[in-house]
Amino acid sequence: MMGKPDVEEKFLIERCQQGDLEAFDRLVDKYASWVYQIAFRMTGNREDADDIAQEAFIRAFSAIGRFKQQSAFSTWLYRIAVNVCQDELKRRKRAPQPMSALQADDDSEDLTAQLAADQSSDPAEMVEAKERQRAVQRAIGSLPEHHRIVIILRDLQGLSYEEIAQVLGDRVGTVKSRINRARLALREKLEPDMELFR
Repeated sequence: MMGKPDVEEKFLIERCQQGDLEAFDRLVDKYASWVYQIAFRMTGNREDADDIAQEAFIRAFSAIGRFKQQSAFSTWLYRIAVNVCQDELKRRKRAPQPMSALQADDDSEDLTAQLAADQSSDPAEMVEAKERQRAVQRAIGSLPEHHRIVIILRDLQGLSYEEIAQVLGDRVGTVKSRINRARLALREKLEPDMELFR
C-alpha cells in the first residue's frame, strides 16, 4: 500500500499545497478507507472512527504545506491518523469499546447477501468464518493501545516493519519486538475461542 507516490499523486499533493480543495478531495477519496479502518479498529466504534478520520484529514490539509515528500504521503497520513486516534483515546480516558458482532468487519457484506451472491458457498463455513473474524476483532479491541496499533498496521493493513517504524517514529527493532509481544498477547486473548481456528 505504501511507497513512493506515483506521478498523479505528486501532482495532487503539489496542487493541495497551493490550496486546491478538489485535489485534496481526490487524495481523501484514495485514502479515506484506510484511515477509517485504522480509526475503527483502534476504537471499535463507527461514530468515533468517522470523527477521527475527519479530524485526521483536517489536520493533513492544514499541514500539507509542510509536507516535503521525503516520505510517502501514505506514511505521513497514517502517522497523522494514528496520532489523532491516540489523542482521542487519551482525551476520553476510556478503554475502546469491544467490537460488536455487527461491527466486526465494517467492510463486510451481510451474510445473507453473501450467501445469495455465491450459491456455491457452504453456509456453515461462512458462519464459522464470520465467527472467527469476530473473535479476532474482539481480541484486537481488548489489547492495550500500543499492541493494538502495531497489530492493525502490520497484520491488518499490511505495512512493512520499516513503514510502521516511520509511522510510529520508532526504530525497526523496537517495532519488531512490539509486534512479537502484541502477537503473543493476541494469541492469549484468543485462547477461549481456539476451537474456532481448528
